[in-house]
Amino acid sequence: MAAIDGYARAERGSVVGFVVNGLLFLIKIFAGIAGHSNAMIADALDTLGDTMTSAGMLVGFKIAKRPADPEHPYGHGKAESIVAKLLAVFLIALGVKVAYNSMHVMLSHRIYIPGRIALVAAIVSIIVKLGLFQYTNLLGKKISSTAMTVYSWNIASDVFSSLAALVGIAGARMGFPLLDPVAAFILSILVIRTGVEGFHRAYDELMDGAPAKSVISGIKKIALMNKDVLAINDIKVRKMGLDLMVDMTIAVDKHMSVETGHRVTDIVRDDILKKVPMAKEVFIHVEPFK
Repeated sequence: MAAIDGYARAERGSVVGFVVNGLLFLIKIFAGIAGHSNAMIADALDTLGDTMTSAGMLVGFKIAKRPADPEHPYGHGKAESIVAKLLAVFLIALGVKVAYNSMHVMLSHRIYIPGRIALVAAIVSIIVKLGLFQYTNLLGKKISSTAMTVYSWNIASDVFSSLAALVGIAGARMGFPLLDPVAAFILSILVIRTGVEGFHRAYDELMDGAPAKSVISGIKKIALMNKDVLAINDIKVRKMGLDLMVDMTIAVDKHMSVETGHRVTDIVRDDILKKVPMAKEVFIHVEPFK
């Protein structure tokens, strides 16, 4: 139930991001074109990327929450990581495109003085993006979603991007026209960095990388609270979408009956599922304590 609720909240967050970013894109692309600002056009393209990212995440979350079936016995949770990886690649490509456009403008010397509308759009973008970052970052942490967390930090980079655009536009209007395309180029570097970081995180999940050490130690602590569990010989935890899959080997008294040992595993499994909301499946193997 926790995972299902998490996916529902993630879908709502994706819709909010899509609507907010879509409106911001329209405002900024109009301001960039009308105000002759390369920095604002670059910022608008970055926001367009966020809009498409929101749509992609919504699709990913809808697929990830599907229950297991004969073809996918472990469920569809990896769809969330796949979407996160694809979105990261898209961000990198977008950043490269913006960098190319910025260099082209600087080398061609086709530089214009931005209009006031571009300056106003940059200020509005900073305010709106700060609010959206807080919302998506807190949501990503609560539901432990890599896609949503990557998305939130992309929005954070947008704040700096809009700030860079603001400085570039203001500087160009104050007599330093080269600052506008320079700001656009700096923006592109931020976008590329965010994409690379997101790609690395999604890659780790698709390769069944272990979650944070604090998560594993917390699961161990819950298991060892049971007095019949004398040791934990092995534990592996992997992320499947918003869920955690736990494989654990516990050691019990070697004189314990098979029936009692089985009962202990049931108790430990139930304790982990109750106290770790992200845990969806817990597989426990029993060995005699040596």
